[in-house]
Amino acid sequence: MIDRARLKQLHVKEEERFLARTPKSRERFNAAKEVMPGGVPMSWMTKWPGAYPLFVASAKGAHFVDVDGNEYIDLCLGDTGSMTGHSPSATVKAIEEQLSRGMTAMLPTDDAVAVSKELAKRFGLPLWQFTVSATDANRHAIRYSRLITGKSKVIVIDRCYHGSVDETFATLDKSRRNTCYVLMEQLQCVHMCYIS
Repeated sequence: MIDRARLKQLHVKEEERFLARTPKSRERFNAAKEVMPGGVPMSWMTKWPGAYPLFVASAKGAHFVDVDGNEYIDLCLGDTGSMTGHSPSATVKAIEEQLSRGMTAMLPTDDAVAVSKELAKRFGLPLWQFTVSATDANRHAIRYSRLITGKSKVIVIDRCYHGSVDETFATLDKSRRNTCYVLMEQLQCVHMCYIS
């Protein structure tokens, strides 16, 4: 049997330890609330547990260091944005070389063709396009799926993040009805929409 009282004691102890080890993160979080809703750069970060998020000073490989000097093993790796580790030397070198030639031209490049050829070879799909975020990728996937199928409805997984595409903000309420809630505390408003 699980001893819930003991779990609660351990949770309180860990919360106290977190607060004692991370005063600089707390300071930065309080300052961040002056310029970012909820004190975080992305709205979904407000749902993380704890009194405040850690503020990261640096990251390398599978580790990051917070502004208080505490080192952590990063099991999320930038929500897969750094799935090969933070700042791999070969990637840093390639980015530095590209920066000297320009960051973005919003036009095709030889590199885009080379990457598309490599992706086609690896995954057996002949045509490739690129997006700058998972949100854009989801938006395109929804648009293309609707075009190809002629259907307007999409399936989303309850309580999972699918980017910030309106059609994918859905959660089931207690009556198992699809309900979308976007809460913006700083603006003091709640927008509710029902996805049929």
